[in-house]
Amino acid sequence: MNSKEEYIALIQKRLSPYRFNHSMCVAKKAKELAQKHGLDGDKAYIAGILHDVTKEEDYDIQRELIEREEKMTPLEINNKKVYHQMSGASFVKNVLGIEDEDIIGGIRYHTTGRENMTLFEMIIYLADFTSDDRDYPDVDIMRKKTDENLLDGMLYSLSYTITSIVKQGRQIHPDTINCYNYCLALSVKH
Repeated sequence: MNSKEEYIALIQKRLSPYRFNHSMCVAKKAKELAQKHGLDGDKAYIAGILHDVTKEEDYDIQRELIEREEKMTPLEINNKKVYHQMSGASFVKNVLGIEDEDIIGGIRYHTTGRENMTLFEMIIYLADFTSDDRDYPDVDIMRKKTDENLLDGMLYSLSYTITSIVKQGRQIHPDTINCYNYCLALSVKH
C-alpha cells in the first residue's frame, strides 16, 4: 500500500480544489470516528482520502471501471450519482492495487449504504455525511447523532437521504432501503 502522502498527491491531481478539500475533511472525520470506535484510524483516513477518487471522472470511464467488477443494474445505469462509489472501489482495487476489503467496501458503499454494513463502512459513510466542509440543513443534528451513536447517525442520515430522494422524484437504490431496514432492525435489538 502506498503512503497517505502519495494518495493525497494522487487525489490532488485528480480532483477539483473543492472535491480535494472535501476528501481531506472526510479523511479527518473518518480517522476520528474510527479511533473512537476502536478501529484503525490510519486505514479509515486512507479510505476517506480515496472515497471520491473517481467522482469527477467521465461517466463512460467510470462505467468501464465498474464493469470490471460487477454488472450494473438498470437502476444503477440510470442513476449516475452512484457511479463514483462503484467506480472508486474498482479503481482502488484494480488501478492502485489496494486489497484491503475494509477500504474497498468503505468506498463501495459510502453513498448508498447496504444491508449488513460493517462498522468500518458505516464510519466512511458517516464521515462523508458529517465532515467539516458539509453545510446542509440538519448537518449539526447529523453530527451530534453520529458522535453520540453511530447507529443513530446512520438512521438519521438514511431517513434524510430517502426523504430527499423521494422529494426529488428519483429512484432509491435498493441498497439504501436495505441499509435503512438493517439499521432499524439493529436499533430495535439494542
